[in-house]
Parts: sequence; C-alpha cells; structure tokens
Amino acid sequence: MGQGKSSAAIKYMNEHSDSKFIYISPYLDESARIKSGCPDLDFIEPGRLSEYNGSKLEHTFALIEEGRNIATTHQAFKNYTEETLAAIRRHHYTMIIDESLDILETCHIDEGDMKLLLDANYISFDGTRFSLENSDYNGRAFRDIFWYLRSRHITQIESPEGGNKLFYWVLSPELLMAFDDVYILTYLFEGQSLHSFMKIYDIGYKHIGVKRDGDVYEFCDKPGNKPEYAQHIRDMIEVVEDEKLNSIGDDETALSKSWFKKNSGTAVKQLKGNIYNVFRNIWNDSEAGERMWSTFKSSKEALKGKGYTNGFGVLNLKSSNKYRNRKYLVYACNIYMNVAEKTFYEKNGISVNDELYALSIMLQWIWRSAIRDGQKIYIYLPSSRMRRILYNWMDSLTEGGGDVASEDM
Repeated sequence: MGQGKSSAAIKYMNEHSDSKFIYISPYLDESARIKSGCPDLDFIEPGRLSEYNGSKLEHTFALIEEGRNIATTHQAFKNYTEETLAAIRRHHYTMIIDESLDILETCHIDEGDMKLLLDANYISFDGTRFSLENSDYNGRAFRDIFWYLRSRHITQIESPEGGNKLFYWVLSPELLMAFDDVYILTYLFEGQSLHSFMKIYDIGYKHIGVKRDGDVYEFCDKPGNKPEYAQHIRDMIEVVEDEKLNSIGDDETALSKSWFKKNSGTAVKQLKGNIYNVFRNIWNDSEAGERMWSTFKSSKEALKGKGYTNGFGVLNLKSSNKYRNRKYLVYACNIYMNVAEKTFYEKNGISVNDELYALSIMLQWIWRSAIRDGQKIYIYLPSSRMRRILYNWMDSLTEGGGDVASEDM
C-alpha cells in the first residue's frame, strides 16, 4: 500500500545483520531490491543448480545449513519439507513475508485415488485432513501427492454444487512456527486468508507500524500511522459515477464469478461495451500505456477490447511495479471468497468477513497503479457493492479510521 513496509524491512535487516533471514515475496523481482538494499547480508536466490540435482529445495536446504540469507518466492517456500524446517529451527531464522500467503490450492485428485492410498496405509485421515503415514513410495502415479504431503496436508471439502468432494493442498502451520520471528508486510490483515488460517491454529500475533522520518522508513511499536495520502484520499481516487454505466452492477452479487457464469451473453457484452466506452469516451485523453483493467481470469477473453487489452492485471495482483504509470483503471469484478475456502474456515469455527476480504484484494490491485507514486487515478467500478466498499474505506480514512499498519506475528 505504498507505506514503506519493504523499506522498513530492509532497514531492520541491515540493523540486525547477526540474524539469519528468509525473505519471501510473491515474485522474484522483489529479491533484486532486497539484495541491493542489503549488500552486506549477501542474500541468495535458490536456483536449479546441477550440483543440487536441479532442485531449488535441495539448494535451499544447503544454503540454510550454511546459515545464508535467502530471498525466494511464496510458492517455493510452501514446498519446504520437515527436514528443511528442522534446519531453520537449528539456525534460528527470522522470516519476512512480503504480502499475505495463499492458504489453499486446488489439487486435482480423484476420490478413488485417495481411497486406494488410505487402504494401503500410505496416508491417514483424521476427519479434517489427510497426512502422510508411509513415505516409502517410488512409483509415478502418486508421485505429486507424496511430494506435497511431505510439506503440506490435504483437506477435502464438499463441492458447493454437490456430488464429488474437492481436494486442496493446505498450508502447514509448521511453516510459520519453525521460525524464531515472522514479520508479515501487508495491509488489512484481518481480511486475508492467512489471518483466518492463524486463528484456526491459535497462532498469536501483534500489530506493529511503519513510521517515516524524512526518506527513512522503519518499524515502530505504534500501529496505524497514517501516510500523507490518507488525509486527501478522496481527491486522489475519482470513481466513475454514471448511472447508465453503473446500472449493470446494481444487484449486490452482480459481476461476481457466478454472475459471469449465468450471464455469458447479452449482459457480458454490455459490460464490455461499457468498459470500451469509459476508456474511449470518458477518458478520451488517456493513452493505452496509462490504462489498466481486470476481471476474473475466466472472463478476460469475453471482456478484452481494442485499446485496453494489453493493460490487463490479474485481480489479486501484489508486489508488482509494472503498472505504476497506470492512471485509468477498470475493476470489472465483484470479489467474494471462494466458497470452498470459506467452507474450510467455517468448518474450523472461523467466520469470514467477505467485505474486508474483498477490500484487501481490491486495494492491493489499485495500489499497483500510479497512486503509489502520489498521482491521482480514475477508476470505473461497475459493481455497486465494490464501489460501496471502496467509499466506506475512504470515509474511514478521512474520519480517522482505516488502520494502515503493517502486521507482525
């Protein structure tokens, strides 16, 4: 959210050079900044080197055993095995997570395969999750399942449409608990999946903040320090308020993923026409390189159009500077947590705030644009629900709420 969280983390690591760090981010692009910002810490990116059998995980394990500082991705980190975590515990690492982790990943497994592995006593099921019982397997058919079960669990969830069960890889709590300290650099943490996950396993955390002194950012004990933009956020974000263009999103669930499935014809064509109209006529002085838009991946082809197609940025975009020159934005979606994921949390006694979840994802996307450099942006939000959520957030900032702290566990 442009509050200097990464800069504060770099300062913290440089001031604690005797500690050992693993810095993880959604994309490896961020690792270049970490390496240049902490030259004396000699951060290494694990690679597929021949001396480690072309395995990033083997290279990572070797680096940890040497006590080296590591910069890697969320996805690579989620594959750490118990052997890797044991080495992390021995060497007392601190982890810094740039943006929240995804908790569940779809896993394409057939119920019959899971039953076969259960009957053969390779895996066990406690009513909630599948775990590895016997890793002595050298075949090919279930190789991927065994690989992931060495670092994660599998959970099953009833399909919302009924019928077959859905299977998901689940983040292991040990991936967090193996570290001496964990810092999570994010915004609106309570609206994110990682927060719900930590509540399931009763993993405690505390809020910290980021303060600025001139051009220097650093962590502070007081969360909620308001950046300069918070005082005039309404002047920085201009939302398209055109009754005709916005009427397509009047219903509370309009532009949700299920809405697109039910309205693949005329309504979607109308939405595409609205997007074209906004870029072509309302923002007629905008250039292609200043435009950015998003929708669900499954709806991208139906909505792309002349003059803006190449400005597509995935709706949950994080930690990217690629779009920081974009001033004219279209967010053609209505965000709800995946039903299966929401069911997983509720099954474990955790309620989910859908509006806070939607806000956290939308703001991450918006903050990839020119607003991160203090420039005014213009946005078309055809969903009435998403407009309301954004307006409520802006009101909370100007009225003194809207905590903009980073988070620390």
